[in-house]
Amino acid sequence: MLPMPVILFLLGLTFNPSARQAQSESNMVRVKARVVEQKYCRGDADAFTVSLGLEIEIENSTKTPVDLLWPMAPWVGKVASSVEDAKAGRFLYEQTASRYPQGQTHFERLKLEPGQKVLKRSEYYLIARHDAAFSLPKSVSPGTYAVVLMLSPEAGPPAEMAGPDTIKSLTTEPFLVEIRAAAKLVSCETTGAKTD
Repeated sequence: MLPMPVILFLLGLTFNPSARQAQSESNMVRVKARVVEQKYCRGDADAFTVSLGLEIEIENSTKTPVDLLWPMAPWVGKVASSVEDAKAGRFLYEQTASRYPQGQTHFERLKLEPGQKVLKRSEYYLIARHDAAFSLPKSVSPGTYAVVLMLSPEAGPPAEMAGPDTIKSLTTEPFLVEIRAAAKLVSCETTGAKTD
């Protein structure tokens, strides 16, 4: 027989509220992303940046209304060699973004009724190699990849806007990104992810 403190500790792990919340949030909304704009930004002799303009579709997949705050920005990006690999959790790499809002963030509270969808815009960046043989961690060579993004607010929202039932993070379904070989490179300003 296990001592009572050990049993309580194990029960605490099983009924962890934050784990429950993360699981319940992923079941409350369905998030799809698709690339609507793609630019190949000049880098150096070995690598360049791929700027992705994204359309994010957020759908309430429950039978009750849900609340979330916008804007959210991609904080974690996971890159897989295929949609099947992404769904199985097999990723080539994972990257966490570092962003510092330049000004005060004005949040919009979105209330989604059951089955309701909303479309939002965002951006994400990948580092690509000109030559597949060149070794550069957390980068891709020309080809097709599946990407999963985890989004969360860029800054802490006001306490009165973030209730206990407000969804605090979103995870997209895997979406495809094609990196073309010999793409035309242009000058880009990369100031961080933009959302609307």
